[in-house]
Amino acid sequence: MPEFLSGAWLSAFDRALAAHPSPRLTDLTPLVVEQVVLDVPGRGEVRYRIVAERRRLHLVVPANDDGAPDLRFTTDYGTAVGLARGDTNAQSALAEGKLRLGGDISVLGHRAELFAALEDCGAELRAATTYADPFDGSRT
Repeated sequence: MPEFLSGAWLSAFDRALAAHPSPRLTDLTPLVVEQVVLDVPGRGEVRYRIVAERRRLHLVVPANDDGAPDLRFTTDYGTAVGLARGDTNAQSALAEGKLRLGGDISVLGHRAELFAALEDCGAELRAATTYADPFDGSRT
């Protein structure tokens, strides 16, 4: 079982995205959404991007010079775990200041099908993922 945000987990997420071309992705305009998770146990900051293009999704780990994404989500590890497990939702995290948005936030409304497709792709991986405890590094 891959640990959340580990290299193995990122690879598994990329495979899940590639295996599920989504008819929900109706806009052919490329879109880059970045997730930044701070204070990941044993890793510090983890940053990855979901790229939607030609009705397909894939994951990339950006280099420092890859330019700005269209939309960025930034959160701490504990909040990211809650979101990944479904224990909390993005609206609550945003309202509590635990999730910050950057870039073009209009993407949230204009490309809602992307976020629905991501939910579809992540379901199997979610069940197989382990999570480090943000306080002592153990897995849960």
